[in-house]
Amino acid sequence: MINMIENLGPNVKRLREKHDMTQEQLAQAIEVQPNTISKIERNKRSPSFDTLNRLARFFNVTPVDLLGSPDEQEIQSIPAILDRVDEYLPKLKEVHQLTHQLEDFSPRQIDYLVDQINEIAKFFAPYIEMDEDGIPLNLDHNGRVIESPSHYRQLPVKEIDRIYQEIEAIKTFNQDKFNPE
Repeated sequence: MINMIENLGPNVKRLREKHDMTQEQLAQAIEVQPNTISKIERNKRSPSFDTLNRLARFFNVTPVDLLGSPDEQEIQSIPAILDRVDEYLPKLKEVHQLTHQLEDFSPRQIDYLVDQINEIAKFFAPYIEMDEDGIPLNLDHNGRVIESPSHYRQLPVKEIDRIYQEIEAIKTFNQDKFNPE
């Protein structure tokens, strides 16, 4: 348990700095005295369970992220990484096949494809909404910029799929009607 407490201070400091916060801002956010954060980060004070809970909730992290060593934190992420590898393996095989097909493309065709892929990728990436002066519109209670989900997530995908199914049904009906066997 002593090693876990020794890890707490550096981990809190790392998380705070990762969020570009001062000790005072963090103290205000989790409703503790400003010197409490300083003492926790320097391992001069052990936080209460309530303060630990507030820190974990504020940073949206697990106990291992707060109390674990860097090695323990790495080990914790391994199952998620392995799941992603299994999920992406079939997709990687498709990419490998595409690279062989691209060998027949001219450099100009490849440049065009790269530009098109970059435009598509922007559609799926989170973005920061800005006003006409380039100032971010969405800020959290600490003044940090909040990213909006991708444009794709805002699409009514189920509605689009329903309409697509209706169009396909109409096309099938028309083909059957005008192309009797």
